[in-house]
Amino acid sequence: MNLELKDAGTARKIAIVSFDSNEIESKENEACKEIGKLANIPGFRKGKAPSHVIRKRYAKELRDELTRKVSTDAYESVLDHKEIKVFSILKVDPGEFSKESGVSIEVTVDLEPEFDLPDYENFELTTLSVEVGDDDIEKELSTLRDQRASFDIVERKAKKGDYIKCSYEGELDGKPVAEILPDKPMYGKQTNTWEEAGQAKGLGVDAIADGVVGMKSGDEKEVEASFDDSFEVAPLAGKTVLYKLKVHEVREKKPPTMDEEFFKSLKVENLEELKDRILTDLESRKEQENQNAKRSQITQKILDLPDFPLPQQAVDDESNSIFQSRAQRAIQQGTKQEEIESKKDELWKEAKTQGEARVKLTLTLSKIAEKEKVDVSNEDLARAATQEAMMLRKDPAAYVKELSQNRQQLQRLRQDILHDKTLNLITTKSKEITGDTEGDNTQ
Repeated sequence: MNLELKDAGTARKIAIVSFDSNEIESKENEACKEIGKLANIPGFRKGKAPSHVIRKRYAKELRDELTRKVSTDAYESVLDHKEIKVFSILKVDPGEFSKESGVSIEVTVDLEPEFDLPDYENFELTTLSVEVGDDDIEKELSTLRDQRASFDIVERKAKKGDYIKCSYEGELDGKPVAEILPDKPMYGKQTNTWEEAGQAKGLGVDAIADGVVGMKSGDEKEVEASFDDSFEVAPLAGKTVLYKLKVHEVREKKPPTMDEEFFKSLKVENLEELKDRILTDLESRKEQENQNAKRSQITQKILDLPDFPLPQQAVDDESNSIFQSRAQRAIQQGTKQEEIESKKDELWKEAKTQGEARVKLTLTLSKIAEKEKVDVSNEDLARAATQEAMMLRKDPAAYVKELSQNRQQLQRLRQDILHDKTLNLITTKSKEITGDTEGDNTQ
């Protein structure tokens, strides 16, 4: 047997494994004996039929078994070859067999790249102070009250912070915006919608939220909305739309009084106990935000490392998964198939960039996990599968059984757990620097 390597692209090679005629003859004899042991041929005891009878009667089976034997030997010889480290075997092409001249098997492989690990123990990660101040507690307390507020109808002019039921219709250059943008009704026509008076949020038409201030139920007026030149909805970019606005109802938001009933609804005895709980919750939340920020920074530091050749098939598979997921999400959000097709090249380019980043991150974390001897236990798998089942609203026991029968899905879960544990390990080894603002965090 002889093995020759040929380049076939970035991090990909074709291994040509050749067997001479003697090797083919030897393997055919082995295959013939194995088939003969199992064959039931009239006139002969089981396993006693002569080889020429077996070759004639089981010609196809013999050829298939010979192909399997030679392909397996070629496959294993590539995996054992000292000059390369195989990341994945893509194809085994047995070619044409000939007992007289031998045979060459082509094995296409993606290679495991060689690269230096980063000095992750000296990564500097910025975190925020977990100290919780009185202002933080008061803000959270205000949020709790807002979540339980009542909205009472009032017969007066709307003030900032009121909630207004209204309708509006836009016109641009004498034409209804609803006709220009039939798939974006928030910019064209609304017959029954709610706005928080004076609270422009950058979603929808801010001029409507501002315009309802000072109006009462039954009032009508016209407001102008000017859109920036860079506005994401192209037909409105740089344009001014005239909106006819009518108010149907004004509601005042009334947060509950912090009395015994309020504390009881939150399962605390008094304000002091509530503030203590808020303090604990905020500290825990800030700790989690710091942990997530550190993981994000580690990810970015790895992606900023010098590039190295990536296994092509892994990149293609990851890129295709990202592309399909984005396209499906766009369709669910109302994007037409024709629009996706028109932007296919652009979307694929973005997916390819993200796919390369994911594979680079995966390979680096896997190599760190190997060095640090990070492993995934059955308990890790069971816990992660249960959490995933709950997120998918599936029965945990049934989902675990489903995973056990899907090797690819199980491997995906195992890899996710491994990388998650590796990221957490790196956070414990890195150097932590406390920053003053969230802007210090690397995204």
